[in-house]
Amino acid sequence: MVLFLIPLGILCLWRLRFSGRDFQPDYIAPASTTAVNGVFTVLVLMHHIMDSGGYAGAGIWDELLSRYIHLSQLVVVPFLFFSGYGVAESLKNKPGYLKSMPKNRILKTWLHLTLALVPFFFLNLYTKAAMTIPQVLLSTVGWDSLGNSNWFMFIILALYVLTFLAYLICREKKLPSAVVTTLLACALTGALIWAGKDSYWWNTAVFFPLGIWYSYLREKIEALIQKSNKIYWLWFVLFAVLFAGTHFLYCKTDKVFLFMADGCFMMAFLLTALMKFKLGNPVLAWLGKNLFGIYILQRLPMRLLEHWSVELNPYLYTVIIFAAALLLAWLFGLLTGAIDRKLFVKKKKQP
Repeated sequence: MVLFLIPLGILCLWRLRFSGRDFQPDYIAPASTTAVNGVFTVLVLMHHIMDSGGYAGAGIWDELLSRYIHLSQLVVVPFLFFSGYGVAESLKNKPGYLKSMPKNRILKTWLHLTLALVPFFFLNLYTKAAMTIPQVLLSTVGWDSLGNSNWFMFIILALYVLTFLAYLICREKKLPSAVVTTLLACALTGALIWAGKDSYWWNTAVFFPLGIWYSYLREKIEALIQKSNKIYWLWFVLFAVLFAGTHFLYCKTDKVFLFMADGCFMMAFLLTALMKFKLGNPVLAWLGKNLFGIYILQRLPMRLLEHWSVELNPYLYTVIIFAAALLLAWLFGLLTGAIDRKLFVKKKKQP
């Protein structure tokens, strides 16, 4: 798997722009964050491939990658952070966005999830996997699974609903809304712990409201970090050291509080880096745009190969899963795009 980090590194360097003594004004605009999400989408796919039954490992380097790099749940932190930031920016800058949020954000996400479950349902019929009606129904909100990755979908749907309620209760006032959203996200975390869910269900939920807080405090943070180039590079080095230090401790101990600190410093380092470095790669942008389809459908080819008892070289297995996941995501994007244009695109009024 280490070998597949090389093309990812090349993709990151291709069309990478350095602003020199200036700062990127659009470092956290959708065009920038989508490309960053593309990088982490690949890392999510690589992580799941290494955990799948068809990947037997390819030597000591993969063991080192798994043990010491150990990104694990960190790969979804940017998705949640940027999603929280994006929702907050939309609520701040788009009149009427709160009113449209139940349909254009929550219902749309739920519909995409439900559509993605259809091939898993038929795959389970084909493989004669056991299914129950409650399981199928709960899978549509991510609480259960038909063999797909589900916890992230439950978390993101729940956070969208809680954010909508928080801004509705607080009448879209920025500070109270951020506070209430944070409290509700913490309550969600506590509820999932009480329900006995594994830590990966809840240990990233707080990064969504952190994205909202970044939207609220962005100008003050930028004034602090971008005061001068010298001060900027001091912050850059500091965040890099803190991220490396907490990550090393987290890999050694696997403590939840260290994971939280690790995620915070990773995002601080990433945001600081984006102020100077811009990913302009169209491939990464496409991957980030299609992250939902890649994330939710990637287990289909894994399960098929497992059902057929196909034994492959780990590298060939990885290439096949990558290719199949990208193809499925592309087809899924065509389907959902056509549906979205019918159901969710606001029609222009005739003059």
